[in-house]
This record gives sequence, structure tokens and C-alpha cells, in this order.
Amino acid sequence: MSIFSIPQGLRLPKQLSFLRQESGILGVDIGSSSIKVVQLKKEKERAMLETYGELSLAHYARGEEGRGSVVLVQDKLRQALGDVLRESQAKASRAVVSLPLRNSFVTTMPMPELSQKELKDAVLYEARKYVPIPLAEATIDWWVLPPQPTDAESTSLGSPKRPFVTVLLVAVPNDVIEQYKKLFSSVNVTIEAFEIESFALARATAHAEAGGAVVVVDMGATSTKVALVDGGVVRAAHSIPQGAWGLTQALQQSLGLDFERAEMLKREFGIVRRPETQGAVSVLEPLVDASALETERFVLEWKRKGGRGVSRVVLAGGGALLRGVDDVFIKKLGVEAIIANPFSRVIYPAFLEPSLKDIGSIFSNAVGLALRGF
Repeated sequence: MSIFSIPQGLRLPKQLSFLRQESGILGVDIGSSSIKVVQLKKEKERAMLETYGELSLAHYARGEEGRGSVVLVQDKLRQALGDVLRESQAKASRAVVSLPLRNSFVTTMPMPELSQKELKDAVLYEARKYVPIPLAEATIDWWVLPPQPTDAESTSLGSPKRPFVTVLLVAVPNDVIEQYKKLFSSVNVTIEAFEIESFALARATAHAEAGGAVVVVDMGATSTKVALVDGGVVRAAHSIPQGAWGLTQALQQSLGLDFERAEMLKREFGIVRRPETQGAVSVLEPLVDASALETERFVLEWKRKGGRGVSRVVLAGGGALLRGVDDVFIKKLGVEAIIANPFSRVIYPAFLEPSLKDIGSIFSNAVGLALRGF
């Protein structure tokens, strides 16, 4: 669906160099704290991993590793993008690029069943009621969602067909689009498509479930993005202003630690209760619990509007690596919670299995972007 840690360093697959004989397609995820790239190529109708890399943006802003939102001027961002492409030895000249949910507007609209032309005119007319900026200043895309799966007990023979369809509407400010185009043009990469990060994440991590919908929770540096996926399609998306950096900051302030020590404490112990971690857990657990509670409210609202129950939670992003975070979501939502493993969708050498499993959740968006053409 398109509308149109290593401090100050790279996580690079040097051992993949023997695979890079011809270029494929890049998935590029520019987050608030790092850039992630994944390059795939088609091999016997399957997606094969050619290379991947992650580059922290803190170094370019002279900030600490993991310190959330790093705002870089265009020239610094161009330098960072060029560096991660060069150091990861990515050779592809085409890319699918993520657009942050925070820079996008996503909603669903009920629309009457009309011809394609009539529906197009009607959607653009109705969009003015939903999009918070003038339509002339935004790039608009929309598509009709397939019928939503329903719980078996809620269906019956002879039910009348609803005269409405559900349209998913996406709007992105034109200036955001232009900034990305200029950035990638400066490193000689052509943007093949843009995609909202939640859609890419769903492609990489959420398969259609017969027993219910899937909630994908992307725990980034400065925010947590939640997507409700049913029938393999994103049905709703929500952003929570709480990310992994906020956890480190809370430890810093509550325990009187410097940022580096607080970050190390968070990564090493997470929210697993032990005698020696009581102080840290008492700070972190309420914050993680608040994100899980907000996710639960999002799911309840989805069900109130007629959505079916959730069968699984998939946790992605750097925050998903926090020890014990899956238990919090299991307890709050009452269903299985797993850590995303997007590399399970692609072919790669067996010896990479341990390392890719460890870092998979971080690359979920980038893998989903690159998979768009497969």
C-alpha cells in the first residue's frame, strides 16, 4: 500500500558480501534515533537477503546513543544516509521509503457502494472533512478495504448485504514528500514508493489469523505505534507518545544516573523483577504498563465499532527487546505476545540465524518496506 546497539556506529553484515552480485530493492526506515536499511533481491520467486545495516543518528547530532528524537538538518541527514548505504555495501538504486505515522494522517471512512469513478469523487469530497490541512497541500491516497472477517458466532445465513464499504484514507503533507525526494536524490537512489510505517510493519510481521485480529506494537525511540491488522490488512492505527528513550530518561531522573548508565541498566535488566533490580523495575514497569493499557483501550474501541477479537500481539522496534515487556502485554490483553522476527519472511544463510533473531524486531519496518515488491 503506497501513497503514491552499537554506540555511534553501524550494525553491519560483513559476512553477506559474497551474496551481492546484483542490486535488488532497498527498504529504508528513517527513525527518530537511527536509519535502518535492508536490501532484498528475488531468488526463484522468493525474497533473498542481500545486506542490511543500522546507523545511529546520535553521532551526527553529537548526542548520546539511544537519546530519542534526533533532529538533523538536511545536509547531516544526507551524510548519514550516504554513510549507512556505503558501509552496508547496499548497491540497489531503488528504494521503498517509510513515512512516519506522526507526519501522516490515516483514518477510515464509511462510503456508499458506488462505481469506481463515483467513489473517487466522493472520497475526495469527504476527505475535506477528515484531513486537518488543505487538500491542495497534501498527497492523498485511498483504497477500499476488503470485507472484514467476523467471528463465527456473529454471522448468520441470510444477513442482508451492507450498502457501504470502508475506505482507508491516507494523507501526507506535500512538503514532507518533497524533503524525502530531495534527500534520496542526493545519494542517487530513486524512491519507488512511499509507505506509512505501520503498513510496512504489518507486511513483515502480521499474517492473516483465522482466530482473530493481530495487534502490532512498534516500540520506537520516542513513540509507540499500534496497528490493528485483520485479514492481513491494516484496519486502524494509533500513536502513543511514549517510547524507549522515555524509559531511559525516567531511570536517569529517578535514580540519579547519567544517560549512559541508565541506558545500560535498562538494556541489561529490563523489567524482570530480581532483588537487585527492584529500584529500576519500579520506575520502568508503570511506564510500560501505561503503553499496554493504551493499547488495550485501542483494541476495546476497535471491538466496540464491530471489530472481532484479538488473537495475538506482535511486538516490534527497539523497545520490544526490553526484557519482560512481552509479559506485560500478555497480562494486559490476555493473549499471546511474541517478539517480531521479520527475517523469517526472507531467505538467508543459516549461520545468520542467531544474530538476525536477536535484532529482527529493530528491522521490522525496513524488511516490510523491501518486501513490498514480492
